[in-house]
Amino acid sequence: MTEEEKQEQVKQEDAQTEQEQEDTQAEQGQQGEPMQDIDIEKEAEKLCCWGAARASVIVVTPVLGTMALMANEVYMITRLADLRGVQLEDGAIVGLLGSLGASFVGQTFFTLIPFAPLQIPVAVGVTYGVGKVANAWLRAGRPEDVAQFREIFEEARDEGLSKFKEFTKMGCKEKPLGDEKKKFNFKAEPIFNDVKGKADKAAGQVEAALGNVWEYLKPMRERSQKWLNAQKWEDISHGKLTIPYDEVHTKLAEALVGSDFTLVDFAYQAEQQLKLTVKDESHGTIALDIEIEEFTISNTKAYVRMHLVNFAILDNDFAQLIVETVGTKLIMSIVNAIFNEKVLEQEDFACVYNDSTLEVDFTQLIQNSQLVKISFLEKTVLDVVHFVALIPTTKGLLIKCSLKK
Repeated sequence: MTEEEKQEQVKQEDAQTEQEQEDTQAEQGQQGEPMQDIDIEKEAEKLCCWGAARASVIVVTPVLGTMALMANEVYMITRLADLRGVQLEDGAIVGLLGSLGASFVGQTFFTLIPFAPLQIPVAVGVTYGVGKVANAWLRAGRPEDVAQFREIFEEARDEGLSKFKEFTKMGCKEKPLGDEKKKFNFKAEPIFNDVKGKADKAAGQVEAALGNVWEYLKPMRERSQKWLNAQKWEDISHGKLTIPYDEVHTKLAEALVGSDFTLVDFAYQAEQQLKLTVKDESHGTIALDIEIEEFTISNTKAYVRMHLVNFAILDNDFAQLIVETVGTKLIMSIVNAIFNEKVLEQEDFACVYNDSTLEVDFTQLIQNSQLVKISFLEKTVLDVVHFVALIPTTKGLLIKCSLKK
């Protein structure tokens, strides 16, 4: 055996011993016994850092990021309790989170806005703050008055914000603290609605917290208000997210640059219908009333079927050019708005236009995109989250998804 092989064997044995110790400690905690022969405060800090690091990964998972963020916080608190041999019910943990008030809930819901430079620092800072509060609360014997710990939350949150880049580089971020798919009865709807009603003020508070991190986030106020006002708590808690029409409009206008068409308007038309208006130099203004009959994105299939209502142009070649160009650009814009990234940039969609219906298969484009590189629950995003419907509403496009085990 070479010297390198010996060193590698020692490392593996040390890692195995450390894992056995962790398993023993975890078992002691589950049995309601304080863990022996460890520095509890040091281990608690490790857990707070682990939770914050993990938050930087899950928060950017489309649609489910915010709910998984809460699950991550719940499991972080559970592990902190295990350190002290304390068994906590889910209700007690959720109650602790809720007791942190509108500041915590408001900032958590700003992670709904799919803008990674905002999502990641806020998620990291809030999660680190929650961990520090939970540890202080447990150390103090779990008093009923949690208000006394809010200052700890705010200080730790600011610390997490200022060091968020350090957390994003931690190797533990790839490992979940628990079942992030589990749903908890988090009674935040009244506070969430209050945040929506005062989104401008809430945005200012988040800006203040982020002020020492990135000055260029100041313009987020208007955008954050539009995103929050478009959401319903009931939808969010069931894996749904509404994309404001302005978001798609902006991306669609950019996508049409260089084509034969210029975007005039994109808006809600009627139940299940969108109105998309473009302008062509030769043919003038053209309106398309669109029904989205099928929309799916998964690890095996990416497909859209759209029906054009009352669309009749005598020049069939020109009609096909309009539908295929505008239709594929619309799909690109919607998908990129969901992920707030240029997920789709190529234009080689597989299109079939017949009898006022456009069918577009972009499975290969999705499978070759950066989505397959995003990790969630030790799988790619599309192994876990499948998008199953796209529904026009008065406030925006409602994205529905299912969570696969």
